[in-house]
Amino acid sequence: MSWLTNFVRPTLKRWMQPRPAREAQWVACPKCGATTFHRDLDANWRVCPHCDHHLTLAAARRFALLLDEGSWSRIEVPGAATDPLKFRDAKRYADRLKEAAALSHEAEAVAVAHGRISDEPAVVAAFEPQFLGGSFGAAAGEALVAAAELAALQDAPLVVVTGSMGLRVQDGALALVQGPRVGLALRKLAERGLPVIAVLADPAFDAVTEGVLQQADVVLAEPGARLGPPAPDPFAALDTPEFVAPRAGVREAEAARAEGRVDRIADRRDLKGEIAAILDILRRPMPSATILTYRPKPSIAAPDASDA
Repeated sequence: MSWLTNFVRPTLKRWMQPRPAREAQWVACPKCGATTFHRDLDANWRVCPHCDHHLTLAAARRFALLLDEGSWSRIEVPGAATDPLKFRDAKRYADRLKEAAALSHEAEAVAVAHGRISDEPAVVAAFEPQFLGGSFGAAAGEALVAAAELAALQDAPLVVVTGSMGLRVQDGALALVQGPRVGLALRKLAERGLPVIAVLADPAFDAVTEGVLQQADVVLAEPGARLGPPAPDPFAALDTPEFVAPRAGVREAEAARAEGRVDRIADRRDLKGEIAAILDILRRPMPSATILTYRPKPSIAAPDASDA
């Protein structure tokens, strides 16, 4: 074996191999523009320490945020549909799915886990923003239906964290029918008296969240979460982690709360405690109070002086 084989060839091969992209060390807040070290931002659950803007949060981190440590495990969700329309834009749909799975480490735009919230059993379904912008396709609908069925099987409440740019046009009509299917699955939970809590994360567009909102017992929203119609360009968020929505028809969660579509605005760092308190009220309501009728005592007349 010569030095060419032992040294030069391995060195050249090592240099020729593609190197993974370096993780951004500093993250700029899309609202205030201030930069934060990525580890400090992750430790603060991706809430900007300068202006409290809530950045997108991965589904796996949602589970760690909401479910008790060491109590939860994930369930397998169906993978994405196999390109029913043979869709192609700048890239093939199949290639986009592979890239999204590699980027997000998720099989689809919705992930499901079951565990405990403050020692109470619960099922959590969370959208993954890095999987094609959390777009809602056929497999995402299947994942939400599976989450509802699991909640019914375990007699547990369901928490759905929505964060999506809208319907996935690459799945065609298969994506359009998922809203009614999810709404029907959630209605079955209501018939069994199991609570459904919706958490709206940015962006939460009506085309995806409408079925969840109609069946949810309580609707929470993170501060500044944008609600509205889906983006006219369905590929606007494919290559950017922070989706910039058009202004037309889009309103923030605070405005939706004033309209009555959102029950409460909850800071992400307080979200687990808020949900635990709500579930405690819904699962163990206080006994009804007994209505007491006040009846004054009859007055006692003073003794007459003539009787003395």
